[in-house]
Amino acid sequence: MLSYLIPFGLLMHIAFKFHYIHNNGLFVRLLKRIGERSTLPLRLYQEQHYYGIEASGEQNELEKLAELVSALIPQSLFLHEHIVQSVETLRESQPLREEASDYRVPYCLECQHHITETLNPFESCTVCGFSAATLTLDELVAYTHINAKTAEELFSKLAEALIKHGTITVPTYNGIRRFSLLTTQEHEENGILICSPADISDSLMITQGELEALMMIEKPSVRLKPKLKFRAEHNLLRPLYPVFFPDDKITLAVCTALSRKGIFALYCDQIPSLRAASALGHHVIIHVGRDMLPWHHPMPLKQPSCCTFERFNAFGGKDGLVLTLAKESAAKGCIKFVAKDEVSPLANAISFEPAHAALRCVVLEHDLQGKSLCGIYLSRQHTSQICGFSSKIGYLPMAHFSHNALNDPKVMLSSIVQMDEAGGRLVANFKNTYPKLYDQIEHARFETSGKVSMLSRLWAMAALFIGISEGDDIQTACEQLEATALEFNGKSGPRIDYKILKTDNGYDIDPRLAIRSAMSFKLAGVDEYLLSFGFIDSLADFIAQQAELADSNISIVGVTLSGSLFENRQLLMRTYNAIASNYTIFRNERLSMDGANVAVGAVTLGSE
Repeated sequence: MLSYLIPFGLLMHIAFKFHYIHNNGLFVRLLKRIGERSTLPLRLYQEQHYYGIEASGEQNELEKLAELVSALIPQSLFLHEHIVQSVETLRESQPLREEASDYRVPYCLECQHHITETLNPFESCTVCGFSAATLTLDELVAYTHINAKTAEELFSKLAEALIKHGTITVPTYNGIRRFSLLTTQEHEENGILICSPADISDSLMITQGELEALMMIEKPSVRLKPKLKFRAEHNLLRPLYPVFFPDDKITLAVCTALSRKGIFALYCDQIPSLRAASALGHHVIIHVGRDMLPWHHPMPLKQPSCCTFERFNAFGGKDGLVLTLAKESAAKGCIKFVAKDEVSPLANAISFEPAHAALRCVVLEHDLQGKSLCGIYLSRQHTSQICGFSSKIGYLPMAHFSHNALNDPKVMLSSIVQMDEAGGRLVANFKNTYPKLYDQIEHARFETSGKVSMLSRLWAMAALFIGISEGDDIQTACEQLEATALEFNGKSGPRIDYKILKTDNGYDIDPRLAIRSAMSFKLAGVDEYLLSFGFIDSLADFIAQQAELADSNISIVGVTLSGSLFENRQLLMRTYNAIASNYTIFRNERLSMDGANVAVGAVTLGSE
């Protein structure tokens, strides 16, 4: 790997450099491990989020060091850059400072190799070890009532028990987990846990980027669509599933034992809270995971401020910002921020737009204070918005995604009829051409167990009108459109009308035009795969148009992307393709694109 840099027989200096933006201490521990294993004396250093290894030696010595580094340094959602280069002189070593934290990396590369070889997850490790608690062989034997003297015997018998009975429960570092064969009854709280990663592309629609995200050391879940044969074999009911690899040592041992017995995948609860998406080489965090909090930022606030949003609590004061899980009520004596689409019992709270807070959080992560930006916030649950920001004029609303006509499919039909004569003719023609589908639309009733954004409602409504959903649950119908779109492998779809309507409340997206265009294309014979992709593809083009409009108004330096709808990899990919050639794209890298980022951004909204 380094032979082209290092002439044989000469003493050379080499440097390995890593840009790792997390402060959980992982790279400090990794560098120390490399220092212990290296046969060469190493110079180790750390400068904020940059870590380095430097050494001198001949070609064969440096190649062995490179092999060691390659074997121990994992891919990570937070590792932004890693390079190897020759240097003229070596710098002095610096003391590596490891911040005190309850680090809980699932397992390092060495532990992964050891467990897959021996089925023994009980050996301690200074790199990935859990500092708060440990599990022992005796504890698992007592819980499972399986008589075993060794780890290999225990996990082999657990695999046999699962194959025989269909389900087992085992204590893990992610709680007591229920593992179930795919032939058993599916539960809503289950995801699909992969035991044999080599076979994953045969059963699930997955890109190389999504596979890389699953293999990151943080072991996030990624939303994937089962292929038709795999779906039919196991009677899988949902359009898309959260899929993940073993995310702690005990789960890895269970899966390794099962893979030895020919099990490819199974149902598993306690889905990793860390969710990621990937497109065009960009790995984005949709929801934060276990060792990502608390998060600190040094920015001081003149007035103590706090915000609880979803499961997160952000607090800011003179000593900076802190983000934690919302375990307690909001701190006393602070200015309280509450999202406009949230119902809060707090008196005298300041309401805010989630889109503005999401943009603000990206500004903090990238140090964009005072810069003019176009903010794109597209959420599955919360009020979505496209806005501009300039220090001179503040926030400039550009496109608001409202719920008008999206609660009842029958109301949507009548709304299109009332638009104009062409709308009336379109609905009449649609009814005559697709009488069964029209009747289904008229009698459909959307339901949901939680908050659903306008865009989720729009895509759900589109799925019903296209004929790929019966309507029932909004989120399921939305995912049916997304899953259908994944079957389309072309470069562009039909133009769905995402157009702005001037209202008393500002500039709203008119959902009637989007559904109307879908009806027209269906009457023209466009199939459901191309039409479903059109809703995603056209939204990306609409975003690009809004970025250009913001640029013409306030001369933006870039575009911020936020919101859980970007978990849709086609939308993420198409948005990057539509914008990146003209504008720099900024997004959350240390925090998630929805939820945690909104809480953080909210408490600083008065500091623009």
